[in-house]
Amino acid sequence: MSNRTSAYVFPFRPFRHLDRARPTARFRDGGPIIIADLAPQLERLAPKLGKDAASSSWEDGLIDLCCDPRNVFGLPEWIRDLKDHWTAMARPFVAAGKPIEFTILGFPFKAPVPLKTRRKLPDFGELVMLRRLHEFARAVERFHAPGARVHIFAEGAFARVNGMPQKDSDDYFDALVALSEAAGCGKTLVLHETSRIADETPSFLDVWKETTEEIRARAEAGDEKTVTALREARPVTFHLCATPGVSEEELRLAYLGDPAAAALRADLERRSDEGVIQYRAFLEARDKVQLLEKFAPGALGLTVSPRPGRIGVRPLPEPADVLPYHGMPVWNEDEQSLRIEYRWDLLTSNRDWTGLKLEGDSDPEPFLLLD
Repeated sequence: MSNRTSAYVFPFRPFRHLDRARPTARFRDGGPIIIADLAPQLERLAPKLGKDAASSSWEDGLIDLCCDPRNVFGLPEWIRDLKDHWTAMARPFVAAGKPIEFTILGFPFKAPVPLKTRRKLPDFGELVMLRRLHEFARAVERFHAPGARVHIFAEGAFARVNGMPQKDSDDYFDALVALSEAAGCGKTLVLHETSRIADETPSFLDVWKETTEEIRARAEAGDEKTVTALREARPVTFHLCATPGVSEEELRLAYLGDPAAAALRADLERRSDEGVIQYRAFLEARDKVQLLEKFAPGALGLTVSPRPGRIGVRPLPEPADVLPYHGMPVWNEDEQSLRIEYRWDLLTSNRDWTGLKLEGDSDPEPFLLLD
């Protein structure tokens, strides 16, 4: 995965072939598979982590794990420089003989953008990311026998921001839980759905609304930190707006800035400007009401947007540079590598692709593509 990071959002990677107007690729059905068939790929992409307990204290083991080059995202110094902070947070769990608790936000839904993917349910990309978090938690057992649990807060609440049906996000979350269980991650990963949490937490929606107006005012006043956060997140929100009823060709032209789709682009820009404020407001409102603390008290924070005060974790190994829910997973056997590619880039590649279907998967789109 790309080493380019942002403290505010996972960076957007531009399309490769938006300039190509006609599909030229050829797809064939590779037949059904089960998760066990993917064991070699998962072992490669989500390797066992950590060192033997005899080589270090639990404090050193924790920091070494978080800074493992196979796992860390961002500068390891951001973690090592705060060693005392992280070990102090973990100490109550260790003293009580309980699993060390971690939190991470992610897994909102499949991007409702047909140029990126037509799937609505999780696929191999999400499976790899889940297994990487699972192996991170299991590695804690090497220096702390009870191990760890990672609380995943699925960002389904953002469906309210980009105009997609909440049901699509809900179905995605339910399938994600089932995939985690089927992959053997049930004891290490605990999944929570933020849309449901938001509805069930008294006053949260009011705080979210109030914070939206606060951020709008700060942005209009030119607050540097606010403006930077919104600017870095905007390319992501712009390319996540749902556009039901819009043809792929019109959307492609709008993304390119073609005058023929000027009205659609203007609408996307307007929605993105508002959406990025609401996205930022959700994160700040979450912290104001200590939303995550209610479900994982005292937990250490993991993130795919690394910065000091958060432990950066690499969601997928290099060369992947797109989050799994924003595209389609492609496995290259010769290179033993996984990429997440946008559907339009694959369609216009003039290459052959083989699609694999996971048994029991109700989504008609492939679970994994073979290069």
